[in-house]
Amino acid sequence: MTAYRFRLNLLIADDHQLISEGIAKLVEAEKGIGEIYTARNGREAVDLTLTKEIDCVIMDINMPVLNGVEATKLIKQAKPHVKVIVVSMLCDEAIVSKMMRAGSDAFINKDTGKIELLRALEKVMLGEKYISPAIANNLITHLTSRNVDSKDEKHLTARELEIIRKIADGLTNHEIAERLFLSVVTVDTHRKNILAKLHLKNTAALVKYAADHKLL
Repeated sequence: MTAYRFRLNLLIADDHQLISEGIAKLVEAEKGIGEIYTARNGREAVDLTLTKEIDCVIMDINMPVLNGVEATKLIKQAKPHVKVIVVSMLCDEAIVSKMMRAGSDAFINKDTGKIELLRALEKVMLGEKYISPAIANNLITHLTSRNVDSKDEKHLTARELEIIRKIADGLTNHEIAERLFLSVVTVDTHRKNILAKLHLKNTAALVKYAADHKLL
């Protein structure tokens, strides 16, 4: 890895301890790496970035309290110079676009290895943007072969579309209820109705459907 004029302090934000510890192990022995901090949710990530001398945040998307999209926006608003590398299993076009619009500097798949992570780190610290080649190829394929049939979403209500977007942002039923001033039971009912209308089995399928149909 490139030797920088100063040692880079990293923050790893992921609600799965095994993931954050694994990423830390990958990079801790590299030259140029200084302190490594960890956060279990987006709020912790924002607070640590504001109170510590963080150079780069390695950010997950689906986290409790505050998701990766919202955390990235807050970090970039407060400290634009801090770099954000998104590491996620959610790599659909809409998700990648949303994170890049939020201010992230790189997007790589969680299945990636050490070499790609270090490549992304080097790129962003040089002021460049980086997206894993595999993700970039998928985006190009999706854009060139998209044939969206919008019949299914025509019968979704405005409220249901709003809830779909909140679900895609990684919010829980309780968090959605607070944001939309609804009861948790009402949100849960909406979620079940949406899955039934679209003939989907679970939340992961719903997020993919929403991304594929440009509902986000």
